[in-house]
Amino acid sequence: MIVGLDIGASFAKAILVDKNLKILDKHILPVKEPKATALRILDFFIRRSGKEYRDIIDAVAVSGGGSRFIGEEILGLPARRVEELGALGAGGLLLAKRSEGLIVSAGTGTAIVAAYEDGKVVKHVCGTGVGGGTVIGLSRRILGVTKFEVLEDMAIKGNANRVDLTVGDIVGGSVGIVPAEATASNLAKLTYESDLNDVAAGIFNMVSQTIGVVAAMAARACGLEDSVIITGMFAKSRISSKIICETARLFGAVAYVPENCEFSNALGAAALVIREGDA
Repeated sequence: MIVGLDIGASFAKAILVDKNLKILDKHILPVKEPKATALRILDFFIRRSGKEYRDIIDAVAVSGGGSRFIGEEILGLPARRVEELGALGAGGLLLAKRSEGLIVSAGTGTAIVAAYEDGKVVKHVCGTGVGGGTVIGLSRRILGVTKFEVLEDMAIKGNANRVDLTVGDIVGGSVGIVPAEATASNLAKLTYESDLNDVAAGIFNMVSQTIGVVAAMAARACGLEDSVIITGMFAKSRISSKIICETARLFGAVAYVPENCEFSNALGAAALVIREGDA
């Protein structure tokens, strides 16, 4: 079996898979120190199996920004470092069960790749610095709240239209393909008196809409409007995933959030190690 490990800026996501890439177990931990976090994840899988790690794990496929802190082995197991963009492409296609697509990795920030031929060809398209980290940073400063689950609950109770300026607010109706209820300016109506739940909703709206617009434009440029695959920890949010997909659809792209979206990079890393015969 192989451990696919994605060490991101905020979280480490890991899966245990067999040689057929069936997901047998999975785990997520906040990242404090990358190597220590990796050791804790391996310990988690080993304790759950009740066996010696060398009896169940052949190799660890490591990707993500924190992978550079992992050496050539971990707990005596070979650590195979996998280029992140390739892992994103392969993992996104596997989760979506598609041969090609635009993979949008929405995490602390957002990266976008176009993947073809079952992930054998992956091209870095673009990205944006907004993502879950933006939600946390703005909310910490504006709302004094840093726990994502709390922010999400606040946003569900709030109404972004009370802090956002809509197209209808400005012109009284729709403009071209953009309906009247679409956002013209995020947080433009924000005041000191704004309800905190509305502010939380506005922050989620701004970040998610930005990702959705960038994804749709990238998909159009790559001819992949019918296959936009949204992955990453931020995509797991029930609010953000809905807004991202709705925004992409508004601009002519069909977006989809597959099950286990947060493990896309980890799965892709494991798949590429197996494909290259390194495990």
